[in-house]
Amino acid sequence: MMFQVATLTEYSYPVLFYMQMVVNVVIVAALGIEAYARLVKREVQIDGNSDTITINGVEVHAGQIREIKVSGCHKAAFQFILKDKSVPPMYCCFKFEEKNCEGIRELTRWAEQNQISIRKVGPQTRSGMILSSNG
Repeated sequence: MMFQVATLTEYSYPVLFYMQMVVNVVIVAALGIEAYARLVKREVQIDGNSDTITINGVEVHAGQIREIKVSGCHKAAFQFILKDKSVPPMYCCFKFEEKNCEGIRELTRWAEQNQISIRKVGPQTRSGMILSSNG
């Protein structure tokens, strides 16, 4: 529908056409980035005795993480919010491949050991819901 509006405004108001095309490009790029972050599986290694997590060969220290956000239910996507970055890097977004919740439990235990809050976000949750390894 937005492309149709852009096409119609090209003949009457060229400025509106270009503005609409910019909006379309931004929306398509955002959808592409979101799809990439949600669909790509990354290898995650959690050492319960260490303060680091390795995601596709990149080590993230517990001291760098402000909070962990969880989005979704059965195939939840995880995002590390880093203290020194306003926008999380792509390597800080991942999913666990296994269908049972062992990876989620292990991450929750690791976060509790390192005093990092895990917050569930998204339309399916109450706002600001905090997860724990007890449940």
